[in-house]
Amino acid sequence: MQQKKLTRLFNNFNFIFVLAIISFFVTKYYSSQGVMPLDNFVLYNGGYKVLNGYVPFNDYWLVTGPLLDYLNAFYFKIFGVNWSAYTSHSATFNSIITILTYIFLISIGLKKEWSFIYSLFFAFLMYPVVGTPFVDHHSTIFLLIGYYLFIISIVSKRYNILYFIPLIMVLGFFSKQTPVAYGIFGIIFSVCLLFFIDKKECFQLFRYLIFGSAGAIIFIFAFFAITKINFQNFYTQYILFSQTIGKFRLSQYQFEFFPIINQFKFIIFYLIFISYFLYKSVIKNQKKDYVVLSIVLLLSLILIFHQLITLNQEFIFFLIPLLAGITHKYLIKIKINSNYLLILSIIICFIGTAKYHYRFNELRKFNELEKVNLDLSQDANQIHKSLDGLKWITYLNPNDPVFEINQLKKALDLISNNSKNKMLITQYQFIGPALKIFDNSPNQWHHATVSFPVKGQKYFDEYKNYFVDKIIKRKIDGIYVIGKEDENTPQLVLDRDCLNKEIIDEIIFYYSINKKCKDFK
Repeated sequence: MQQKKLTRLFNNFNFIFVLAIISFFVTKYYSSQGVMPLDNFVLYNGGYKVLNGYVPFNDYWLVTGPLLDYLNAFYFKIFGVNWSAYTSHSATFNSIITILTYIFLISIGLKKEWSFIYSLFFAFLMYPVVGTPFVDHHSTIFLLIGYYLFIISIVSKRYNILYFIPLIMVLGFFSKQTPVAYGIFGIIFSVCLLFFIDKKECFQLFRYLIFGSAGAIIFIFAFFAITKINFQNFYTQYILFSQTIGKFRLSQYQFEFFPIINQFKFIIFYLIFISYFLYKSVIKNQKKDYVVLSIVLLLSLILIFHQLITLNQEFIFFLIPLLAGITHKYLIKIKINSNYLLILSIIICFIGTAKYHYRFNELRKFNELEKVNLDLSQDANQIHKSLDGLKWITYLNPNDPVFEINQLKKALDLISNNSKNKMLITQYQFIGPALKIFDNSPNQWHHATVSFPVKGQKYFDEYKNYFVDKIIKRKIDGIYVIGKEDENTPQLVLDRDCLNKEIIDEIIFYYSINKKCKDFK
């Protein structure tokens, strides 16, 4: 008996080791196949700033969670400020969630061989689609971990696991408000559902969650105390202003049934199975299955809802192998034409995984490189040695990456040779770290109406005062804007009388600041 346990443990270790290696390096590889400056560099400079003592919300306006900036700072501290360290961060998290998916599938009763296969498919569809650290992915990963633990606690009756769920949800919320915020309500709903099924078990779950919540609250207070983040800044930027964005998107969204069905057809295929299993568990009064399947269905709907209202590219297709694994387990359990349906399920999973792997990983759709010839990419170390390993090509210059590289080299030379106090506004947020300077930017990233408010938008006055305060305190003489997309960004905030615009190059602009204007009185 002891020998069998050891053999089983060894086999699990082998599967976990293989999954860890593959999930890590598949992310590393695809993270370096072309780049989308706005998304791929959004957290690079944030990590550099935190590493050098800047505080999110206090020193730069932030509408996404601060956790990733601190995590990036950790990786930069250990491995240096470079592209490899940056992508190692996302690769590590892909490994973590892949391994936990394998453990989860085993925990609900799926054989380890099949758990390995589905988890391997999962690894290709989770983080590699964007490659670099991304707030939506981190928030989703913490959401998945929380729901995995919730389900495992119900299946195994190891309720002490629930202690960790509130803290995990807080970490997800500090990554990005959504989708983990929806997930918190989902867990509350699940506990309420359990109340009507098994009151005794529900009270046990509730007790552990309450104690876990107390620990999470202590963590929140400790986090603010250690980081010295101003809570009012946090509340204005992360909660109030972000809410205005969310409300606007919800008001603009138009529900269209058939396009949604087509968009998520592979996921919906498995949700039909999950719904049927849920129905059968209700009929047979299988309380545990009823709760587990309800939670799985709820999790899937939460992620679909988040995907529908976000402006980011689709990325939730990792649900295909995850739901396929759950379907596999329950098809075997109910034994109704299970062989035929199981074969169909496996085929659909393979087709779906292959389809989205090709589209998002090989063609880099998430980074808007789907129609770009990636074979034209150049070594990014031509721009700066810290970008070694990145194959440079963007949707901004899809046919001539060499031209863009030369423009960026020119920008780096201009900025480094200007000894005046300067601010840098750009999507190319490796520039500050590459030159080992602070860009003095008022934002973590620049996307008008989304990352900062403009005139006519709520909280614009607060942001403008924040912007002007940075210019005054840091004695900024001028603002470099690198990138055509951000050419007019300073004019969206500051009075035009305060700025003298100079066009240096096609993508390089310089605004000298007239500190006698009304904004600086």
